[in-house]
Amino acid sequence: MPIRMNQVFSESELQTLVAAFNTVIPEDEDPGAWEGGVCSLLEEHINDFMKWSVDPLKRAVSTLDATSSQKFGKSFLALNPTEREVLFGEALELEVPEISPTSMAQISLAPINTIVRVAYEGFYGGTSEPAGWKVAGFKLLNGDVQLVEPAPIPSTPTDQLLNSYYAVIVGSGAGGGVVAAELAKAGKKVLLVEQSRPHHPSELRGNLLQGKREQMYNVTANLGAGHPRVLENDDGSTQILNAQDSAADYAATAVTLGGGTRLWQGMSWRFFPEDFTMATTYGIPENSTLADWPFTYEELAPYYDRIEWELGVAGDSQSAVAKAHPGRKPFPMPAFPDDKSRIILKGAIEKLGGQVSPVPLALNSVPRDGRPACVMCNQCVGHSCPVNAKNGTHNTFIPRALATGNCDLIQSAQVTSIEHDANGQATGIHIYLSDSDEPRRIFIRAEKIVVTAGAIETPRLLLASGIGNSWVGRNHQTHGVVSSIPTKNAPQQDMTGPGHSVASIDYVHRNGEAYGGGVIFDMPLHNPLILAERNRTVAQFGHRHKQLMRTGNKSIGLVSMVQEIPDARSRITLDPVVKDVAGMPAARIYAVANPATAIATQYIADACEKWLEAAGGEKILSTVMSGGSRGHEHSAGTCRFGRTPEEGAVDPNGLVFGTQNVYVADASVHVTNGGFNPALTVMANALRIAEKILQAH
Repeated sequence: MPIRMNQVFSESELQTLVAAFNTVIPEDEDPGAWEGGVCSLLEEHINDFMKWSVDPLKRAVSTLDATSSQKFGKSFLALNPTEREVLFGEALELEVPEISPTSMAQISLAPINTIVRVAYEGFYGGTSEPAGWKVAGFKLLNGDVQLVEPAPIPSTPTDQLLNSYYAVIVGSGAGGGVVAAELAKAGKKVLLVEQSRPHHPSELRGNLLQGKREQMYNVTANLGAGHPRVLENDDGSTQILNAQDSAADYAATAVTLGGGTRLWQGMSWRFFPEDFTMATTYGIPENSTLADWPFTYEELAPYYDRIEWELGVAGDSQSAVAKAHPGRKPFPMPAFPDDKSRIILKGAIEKLGGQVSPVPLALNSVPRDGRPACVMCNQCVGHSCPVNAKNGTHNTFIPRALATGNCDLIQSAQVTSIEHDANGQATGIHIYLSDSDEPRRIFIRAEKIVVTAGAIETPRLLLASGIGNSWVGRNHQTHGVVSSIPTKNAPQQDMTGPGHSVASIDYVHRNGEAYGGGVIFDMPLHNPLILAERNRTVAQFGHRHKQLMRTGNKSIGLVSMVQEIPDARSRITLDPVVKDVAGMPAARIYAVANPATAIATQYIADACEKWLEAAGGEKILSTVMSGGSRGHEHSAGTCRFGRTPEEGAVDPNGLVFGTQNVYVADASVHVTNGGFNPALTVMANALRIAEKILQAH
């Protein structure tokens, strides 16, 4: 047994645990739980994020041995496999669940349930392609795919930084990468500042426990310890969210070079014209900050065209999605081919008089820009691409900016404040560098500051700097979300990547209904860990469970992004007490779901259920989240556009009201966030703001 494990468990405890784990997932033509991933998971992480399991696992050994002695007159280890299954099932059925008092999402401390949970996490989740992936039909990468692994982009040494730049850009995601490329291409000297450390591509894939989408434990593409946030509850009480143990609440937004665009699945939607005139179209619900944008879709349309081509989007130029925006350029790459989900769902919605389109994806459907085509792997959503075929700012706009010779990049660099005078003239930024054992602080001068740190960190920086009006931090929104799946007679996925394939826009701004509704698309591929939890209600352990994982319940489902109606009470502020490792006040998040959003989500849930029933599914289970985000992905609105300071935090060109040279160019500026994933709109608008900055010079 591994030395580290022997330091935690006795030899007899380990032997009993091996037998128990292999009772949950027994050996057959494929390994059992222990050799198939649990041993590796515990050996590597028993002293960090799996440390929670030590006490309940020790109690599980005692419980199994005591129960076995009472029933069979011998220890659990002395039982034959059939006797172990019988005893384990009885113990599991009698157990009363316990929930951890920690903030980590729903960790069961009940000992026998802990055996099941750790077996699943090691065999189906794992941190390096465990055996359960093959069992569940999940495409392996190591050995099955010729990996393309570009080295991390290096930072500019601090002693080579300029004394002053034309612009400093805070954040390298969808907005920041685009702004950096546009300004550098125009011959301007810019500094791109990214808070994350550099990540090798291999760190950001093959791990279904620490991935951005799974968020079971300390997410790799995240800041980790020393960067708390504070969640304010309705009663005024607070909860501190730490990235390393509050992943589900804290870490949905990727923190890495390229931001979310490095790990997204690339759904590249344009907003509809009505998304820019929501207040005029639907009226303003009570307590809502719903408003029209200060410019129209028509102004943004040419920037959408440019971004689709400069980023690289694959889509069907004759589809309903394309035709919803007359006058647009065709997609630069063809759509991905039909798969089982698209064929089944297309036939189903046509019975209802509707139509579908391939999902437009920022993935190479064909080789492009010196990089290969997608290999159709199963883990696109929330993970880095194994062949560099996923298009984000990390491998498009940022390399282009650096190639001009006009852009410097620093990473592991947190901007803690913007220096400015009483007239709103910013002179530079204060940076906390954590790229060594001895963090240090530097000051960088710039003519212009462009903040693109995301809809939580952008207002946090402005507030910490004493910049902006009362709109800064207000209007926080993401999306309502609907997930629907049949629980009987469900059509099945074929587990072909990249993931999302087919969409309907039939319920977007349909006859003035439901505050604009939202796009509906197929559920992403079931990762093995989620599939195991879903199958647990049928067979949670033993040979029957393992066979079910091979053959059953990979149901086709539907997901929707739904318009969230912004509420005046949802906002980001600074906590008066809690600070991060750099001494900067933590972001304090308060969220309210406006009742109007519930109208939209229920409307979409009804549509999803009808569509799945037309596909032959029965007993549709819908999960509905009606807004009120605590800061998950798609956060927006906290520095919104306005024609005047009375209407928003920034002017139509992104200039922060009350300043002369501080701009915002991320989703913070969105007045409303559409019924779609917003990344393409962030990029198009960042391109537009960069152009306005250059024109203002």
